[in-house]
Amino acid sequence: MKKITWKQQLLFGILLIVAGNVLAFLFHKGFFTNLAWGLYGLLFIVHPVYPKAYENNGNKAKWGSRIAGILCLLIGVLTGFVV
Repeated sequence: MKKITWKQQLLFGILLIVAGNVLAFLFHKGFFTNLAWGLYGLLFIVHPVYPKAYENNGNKAKWGSRIAGILCLLIGVLTGFVV
């Protein structure tokens, strides 16, 4: 199985957030935006990826990716996006 690269995961996350925002706009429920941010954060926590430029600091880069995932998850959980 081919590994997902940083660029692919970032693009998937952007598409996920856009889809969540569109659903929130269509159904007038901010929950969809929160769900998209939460899933995006979980994606980086479960599968931490980083750009090739940071391969020398692999362990630190993984932790940085997980911290970014935690921040995205907190955005989804703590903010109440309302449309």
